[in-house]
Amino acid sequence: MTTILTSDFKTELGIVKSYIQADIPNTILQKKHNCATTASYKISFETFELQNDWLPNTMEFKTSKGWRWFIQKINNQKENLILYCKIIDPTADMEWGYNSGEDLDAIEIKNKTQQLHIGTEDNDAQRKRAIKEDWMPKRFKDQLLIWDNPNYLSFTEYIDFGFKTTIPELYEGEKIYFHFLVATNPIKQSIQYPNEEDVSTWYAVDQSKEFLDSFLKKV
Repeated sequence: MTTILTSDFKTELGIVKSYIQADIPNTILQKKHNCATTASYKISFETFELQNDWLPNTMEFKTSKGWRWFIQKINNQKENLILYCKIIDPTADMEWGYNSGEDLDAIEIKNKTQQLHIGTEDNDAQRKRAIKEDWMPKRFKDQLLIWDNPNYLSFTEYIDFGFKTTIPELYEGEKIYFHFLVATNPIKQSIQYPNEEDVSTWYAVDQSKEFLDSFLKKV
C-alpha cells in the first residue's frame, strides 16, 4: 500500500497518526499540503482542535485534535483505499479498550497517569448521513442498518490502539466522509462523581459531522 496523505498528533501517550493508503503503486498524480489526487480519487483532510465549551461545565480536557477526511471518486478505475487513525508507538505499559456509545465508535487508551479517547461516527450515524446524502452515498443506507440485516456492512473496524476504515467501492461522482477525534487528559477523578474517573475525553470525541460542520463554519 502507498501512503497518500498523513498527519500526526503528539500526545503524552505517543503519536496519534491519521493517514490514508492506496493499493496502486505510484498512485499520487498531484499533491499539495492536505490534498491529493490519485488514479481515481480526490482526497483532502481538515485538522482542527476540539473545544472544552462543547462539554458540561464540570468537564475539561487538556489537548485535542480532529481530522475530517473528504474523498471523491473521479472516474471508474478500481482503486482500494484504507484510512487509519491510531497510536503508532504504543509502549508496554499502555492498554486500550472499546468505549463506544450512541452514534459513536470510540476507544480509550491509557497508562497509569494519562488517558485519551479516539472517536468516530458509527454505522447508525453514517446511515443517517446516507439517508440525507450528506457525504455518504444513499445506496449504502440499507446495508448500514445493523439489526437483522444479512447484508450488513461496516466500513470502520477496531484495531490495536486505533481504527481502520476501508473505503467502499464508489461510483464515479460519489463522495464519502469520515472523521476521527482525539482528546487527552491526565487521569483524574470526576468533579461531579468523585468516586468515578473523569470521562471528559469521551464526551469530547462524541460529535457528529453535522455538529462539526456547524462549528467549523464559525471559526
